Parts: sequence; C-alpha cells; structure tokens
Amino acid sequence: MSRARLLVLLSLALAAAALAASGPAVAASPSGVVISKLRTRTAASQYDEYVQITNTGETSADLSDWQLYDCYTSGGTSRIGTDGDKLPAGTTLPAGQSFVFGKNAGDYTGTADALYSFQVKEDGGFQIRDAAGTIQDGAGAAGTACAEGTALTFPTTGDDYTFTRAGDTDDNAADFGAPSGSANGTACGTPCAAPPAVAAIDAIQGSGATSPMVGQKVAITGVVVGVDNQQGVSNYVNLDPRQAGIYVETPTIAQDTDTQTSEGIFVGGLLAADRAASHVGQTVTVTGTVTELYNLTTLDASGQAPLFTGTAKVANLPAPVTIDPASAAAQTVAANGTRPYYETLEGMRVALASGTANSGGTDKFGELFLQPAAARKRIMRDPATPVGPPNLLDLGQDAGSADVDPTAPSATPTSTTRVKGDLFDKVTGAVGPLGFSFSEYQLQPQPGQRPTVVKGATTYPPAAPEGGAGTLRIANFNMENLFGAGMTDDGHTFTQADVDTKTTRLANAIKLLHKPEILAVEEVASEDALKEVATKLGNYTAIWRPSTDARHIAVGFLVRDGVQVTDVRQLGIDATTTESGCQDAPTGTKLFERPPLQISVKKGTTRFTLIGNHWASQGHPEPCRQDQAAFVAGAVRDIELSGGSAVVIGDLNDFEDSPAVSGDLVSGTTLKNLWKKAPASNRYSFAYNGQLQTLDHILMTKDLYAKATGLLFVHFDNDYYERNETTAPTKVSDHDPPVATLALG
Repeated sequence: MSRARLLVLLSLALAAAALAASGPAVAASPSGVVISKLRTRTAASQYDEYVQITNTGETSADLSDWQLYDCYTSGGTSRIGTDGDKLPAGTTLPAGQSFVFGKNAGDYTGTADALYSFQVKEDGGFQIRDAAGTIQDGAGAAGTACAEGTALTFPTTGDDYTFTRAGDTDDNAADFGAPSGSANGTACGTPCAAPPAVAAIDAIQGSGATSPMVGQKVAITGVVVGVDNQQGVSNYVNLDPRQAGIYVETPTIAQDTDTQTSEGIFVGGLLAADRAASHVGQTVTVTGTVTELYNLTTLDASGQAPLFTGTAKVANLPAPVTIDPASAAAQTVAANGTRPYYETLEGMRVALASGTANSGGTDKFGELFLQPAAARKRIMRDPATPVGPPNLLDLGQDAGSADVDPTAPSATPTSTTRVKGDLFDKVTGAVGPLGFSFSEYQLQPQPGQRPTVVKGATTYPPAAPEGGAGTLRIANFNMENLFGAGMTDDGHTFTQADVDTKTTRLANAIKLLHKPEILAVEEVASEDALKEVATKLGNYTAIWRPSTDARHIAVGFLVRDGVQVTDVRQLGIDATTTESGCQDAPTGTKLFERPPLQISVKKGTTRFTLIGNHWASQGHPEPCRQDQAAFVAGAVRDIELSGGSAVVIGDLNDFEDSPAVSGDLVSGTTLKNLWKKAPASNRYSFAYNGQLQTLDHILMTKDLYAKATGLLFVHFDNDYYERNETTAPTKVSDHDPPVATLALG
C-alpha cells in the first residue's frame, strides 16, 4: 500500500470517527447516515453540484430505494420535490464510507455513485430519505424545509463553495460552518453498488411509455444495431455523455411475440471506442442503470466497459421493422410527444420505405422531419397537438456526427449521416434504430447507409417581393445572435472572422429579399456588427440602441437611403410588470429586457411611426407578453389620438391567435395584422417540433393597412437545408422574414 493511499484511508477513518463522536445523527436518522458534504455550484459552472452522504454508524446501511429530495421556493412557498429515481435494491453503504449523488453526467465534474436531474439553486436544499420515506438528514437555505436549525447561506461568487460537516447538532450553520474550496465528493464505487440483475430488453422497455425498471441496475445482452456518436451540450456548459452510445436489440431468435414491448434499447454514456460504427453487428453484454433520458428509455452505462463478441457483419442484424404508415397515423400523441406505435419500436432497427418532408428542410440541428407515405402538405401549427401530428418522425444526424462544441453550442457539427432535404422532398430507404429526442421519435441513419433524397417541388431561391416606384417595403428580420468581435454568448467568444462570415450571410439574405426599404431587426448585440451589414449592403443606415438583456441583444433598424427617419427612441425602458417569470434573469420586474425601438418614418408624402419589438420568448408565461402587448397598444393609441399612423413590427414570440397578439395588442387601436394578407400556405416564420408557425408579425393602423398590397414570408430558413456555411443565407437565422409592401399612391 502506498503512503498516499494510507493517508487517504486514515483521513476517511478520522472523518467518520469525528462524525460519529459528535453524537447521534438527527433523531429521524437511526441509520447514522448523514449529509457530510454538499455544494450547489462552482466558479466555473452553476450546475456543478453534488451531495455526499456518509455512514457514521458501525454497520453497513441498506440504501435500497433511498431517494434524494430537493427543496425549492415557488411563489414564496417552500416546496419539496424529487426526480423520482430510487437507489437500486441491494445498494449498501459500509460503515465509514461515503456515497455521492451528483447532478447529471456532464454537469457534476466528479465521480458519482448516483445521478439526479434537478438543479438546486442557492435558495434551495437537499434531503435524504429512506425507503419508507423517513427523513434521514437535511441541509438547506433559509426558508426551506430541508434546513435544520440555522440554515446555510450558499455562496454565488468567490472560490469557496463546498460545505463539509464537522459535527452533528441538528443545526446546519453550526455543523457545517463556512464553505471552503470546491472539492468534489468521494464516491463509494464498487463496495456500494448493487449487483446487476440479468434482464431481457423487452422487460426493461415494458408496454408503456416509460420503463417499469427505472433506477434498477441490470445487465443485458444483444446485437448492436446502431450507434449514436454525438454528445449533446447540457445547459450550454458541459457535454452530456449519456446522449452518446449504441442501440442494442434482442437477437431475432430470442425475440418474443408481444408486439407491445420493444426489443431494442439505447445504451448511453459510452466511451468513443465503445460506440464506434465498427461494433454494428457484434454481440454485446453491458451493465447499466435503467433511466428515462428525456423520455428515451436508456441503459446508462457510464463508467462501464461493454464486452463485445463475434464478428461485426450485416448478416447478424435483425431485419428492420418496416414502419406501417396507417399505424403511425392512427396513434394518440401524449403531451410529452410519446406515441404508442412508435414506442413499441423504440430502440429497434426500423425501415421507412418513403417519407415526405412536410415540415420544411433539414434544420440547424441536422434533423429532417418526415411523414411516412404522405402527400405533400405543409404541417402547420395545431394548438391541439403542440408536438405535431401522430405520424411525425425525423431523421437524425448523430450516428455520423462530431460532438456538439460546448464553446460554440449553436454551431452545427460536421456529420456524415446528415440527410439534406428541402420542403416537400421525398426520402426513400431510410434504415436505422429508432430513438427519441425533444418530444419526437428519431430514426438514426448509420454511417454508409444514408437514404435517397428525391427532389420535390421546392426550388431555390424563394420568391421575395420586388419593389417599384410608388411602393415601400417593410420587413422584419431576427438576425439570430449577431454579436461583435470579442463578445461571448453560450460560452463562445466571437472572433472577427465569425462576425465577417455572419454579416456577409445576413447581407446576402437581405439582397435575396431585394433590399427592402426598412428592416426591423432583432437579436443584435453589437451596433458595430449591424453597421457592417449596412456597409456590405451599401446605401443603408443602421439604427440600434442597447438593452438590459443579459445577452445584450436588442432591437434595431436598417433603413435604405431615400427614407427619412427622425425621433429615434426606446419605449418602456423603466416599465415594470407584476407578472412573475417574465425575465430571463432569475429575478426582476422589468417589463422589457429588450425595449421596443420607435422611429418616425417619411417617404414622399407618407408618414408613420414604426415600433420594432422583441417580446419575451415562449419559455415565459403568456401574461408577460400580454403586458408587453398592452404597453405597445397604449403607445399606438397615443399616436392615433394625435392623428398619426403606426406600424408595429417584430419578433413577438407569439402566435397570430394568441391573447397577446390578437387581443391586447390591438385593443383600443385600429391595428390589424397583415398575417391574413399572405397566401395561406405561406403564413409561417418559424419551425418547432416539426410544425410551421408564425412568431414574426407586422400590424398596421387602418389607413396604412388599406394601402398594404400584400405580405410574403420569405422562407430561406425553414424551407431549405443549409447551402453554404460561409456565404449562403440559408440557416443564417431560425426565423423567416415577413415582407410587407405599401402602395404610396
């Protein structure tokens, strides 16, 4: 035994003795298991958190079915919740040993014995409860049910984040003292691990949308039918290794006849060598913990070494199950996107004979949404099915993709399996395992097995309104993350080369629009970058004012020479709201983090006031946008009372039939939405979960509305796959610009 190892063991023994000598654990903890270390963040990441428990007793503690609970506040009320995962039967904690609960893999940077998916912020806390629900120990901030005695104050800055228990008097502040350093916990590992039970894949899958064996440690054997090589980014900070792995299916000869239980499963958390395409066709035996990874039944094999045997060859693969279009169309869609027919095939090798891209082109995540054996018909947003029609599925790119770059999470990684398609293209011969991601089932084509794309009726470039004498064109353009050199967003610091590429593509997009006279723009974080766009266009002036948004993005305008602009000012800078949850920041009462920008416009004899907007996103409650709409409506009422005309334009982050847009914004005004002036098949500016929808709007008061000859959404984002990452406008934004044309007379 090395001297260093001896010192570690002595330190653990002394720590356990100190805890035991301080008296018994809390009255509700006859097991002697207490929380011995915890932290809610580090300086590098607010998600790098964990809880360590230690057995201060003299005998091993049975942790079967124990759970870690979190405390939090909601609406000023202390609440307790859990992600529902229990420790597997047979989990034990020897006397003097520690056991670590770590936040999701990719968040907690240490080694954990068990993972949890919730986040505990600095106003929360933790509880550990046994199989009977008895509270064994707790620690937390003031006002939470997790705190014992005087609560802890969790730091948000500095270098010291880890609380370490020194005694046990049922008073958190006295027992833990001040935090020191950011040390990780000490995992128990093999001595605590429950022995895996050999399980059949169909038994793990069960007949429902979730596994009946969640939290259990099991061992499976099957054939590798596909790989997923892409680790996704968790919370824009760390890669989540659980998202990369292999698909394993029961050999054909061993599959049962129950059509309600899938014979395949995803095994995540594997090293790159263990998820290489060279393993497809081999037999694998692997151990892991059953979990629902964002509603994908998964065997989390993090830290495990799969055993591969046999020769990797196509002949070993189970024949793919051909997706039945009628069964796919007859499914009932749950709110979380699960669909019973697709669920019976989850993880299995499937084949799609033919699918039509009715949701638009391949998106920036490398996904192409399809409907099996369907006619060409755009999938428009339907409030009754927020995650899309029953038969919707998408082709993924992950099998041949590089990992998402955590320093540039919005960048599309390279992939050999990305299927490039435009709206209405047909895809034939898609074969691969069926996964589940972001509420949609995803067929993963494998390296060397890309399906065939049959070109449809959509041609490039898209049509855009052309100007002429006596007309004025007004457009809205969400420029999606236009930052300046040296600025940082989602962990990525933009270089001047990044900015040059972005501004070139934006300028080319505006040229594709035939250079409208006025463009309202959003998500612009740098005035200099916007000026670069104006310079590359020529004959344009950039107008921009800073915001209080945490990302610095704000509203601006690009105005072509020949249009006179005066009276530039922001609205509602100091306006507040009583609605909660309206801020991107954790707290705050500001009505607008990105205040509307107003300009007075004159061309010829036509005068009006133009108000550009970027309202709170769909992640915020509808009443937030209603308050914003009511404020803007008040400004329009004042303009109309003074005899003026107005245009309200922008990324309103809401739908044409929403209470904010169709109600509060037009209340007491003559504003009318130009949305219905667009052709019915053209009325969308955004795609989400395979549905085309409108978030960008142009409204005009009645005199201007009467002069509007039409509206057209120019779909260079949603209808096409990305043509060229350095020059082409396709995918330069995630919004399609609406362009309105006014006849000036």
